[in-house]
Amino acid sequence: MLVFHTSNARIETPVDLAKDALPQETSWIDALNPSEKEIAFLERALAIRVPSYDRLVEIESSSRLATENDHIFLSLPLVIRTAEGMPHTTPVGFVVSRDILLTLHFETLKAFETCSVRAAHANGGAQDSMGHFLTIVESIIDHVADVLEHVGTDLDDISWRIFSEDAARRHEPRKEGGNLRNVLRQVGRAGDLTAKISDSLLGMGRMIPYVVANASAYLTPTAKQRLDSLSRDITSLNDYETHLTDKIQLLVDATLGFTNVEQNNVFRVLTVFSIIGIPPTFFASMYGMNFKTMPEYDWTYGYAYGLAVIALSAIIPAVWFKWRGWW
Repeated sequence: MLVFHTSNARIETPVDLAKDALPQETSWIDALNPSEKEIAFLERALAIRVPSYDRLVEIESSSRLATENDHIFLSLPLVIRTAEGMPHTTPVGFVVSRDILLTLHFETLKAFETCSVRAAHANGGAQDSMGHFLTIVESIIDHVADVLEHVGTDLDDISWRIFSEDAARRHEPRKEGGNLRNVLRQVGRAGDLTAKISDSLLGMGRMIPYVVANASAYLTPTAKQRLDSLSRDITSLNDYETHLTDKIQLLVDATLGFTNVEQNNVFRVLTVFSIIGIPPTFFASMYGMNFKTMPEYDWTYGYAYGLAVIALSAIIPAVWFKWRGWW
């Protein structure tokens, strides 16, 4: 699907793809999962080779950042969520020139939903191709910041669940294993999401200086200021993402540590009970040898005596282990 934007409006009228002409005053073309006919139309109208999906997903810098005939070709991965809520990346491409911006994406992106309105009204008026590009990138960065803030809030909640005194008082051994598995799963999802966001920030961090260097001929002072602001925002988000990554690692280590503690507690209890069972087993085996000369066999209270010895041999170690706090 192709959507055409002028400097201050969105053109909803369908375009004849058999022709080579763009709508008048077009400054931004947004291509969402374009068909072969739409790609052929764009290549004729813009006199460029439209990047394919395969090229947009490549990770080499030469594939993500290139200049051909005064057109700047850019691409980066953006994070979206599936219907099940799992994050994955989708490529986004930009073709920037002095007069027209072409954007390509293959999923409906939240960062693009409000760009039409923002492009028309940002900074108080109409925008050229570079203005549209900056508005889109600002929207993407705002969305990334919101996602990172949400991740930070989730990690704070997980941290409270792991380390708070209330959580320790609510400790229930039978449920602890399942709780730790849930915590580890949530932390893992947060780590996966921040790793994907890191890829997006890396792409934007390379993209902004490349645009500054290769579009200097038609960058206005206002555009340069906005690019400088975007660079600072990306640096700030990178620092915050690093902080979240460190916190995720801390929570993973803590969760695995608590898991090891729970496992050690189980093995300790099993070890204590196995040791407690050794003395009774010894006395029961001794009195079960059935030698005729054993004096307790002819004693009236021999059976009760044997039971008492077996019971005491279990109770005394159990009391001692309990006193030492081993179980």
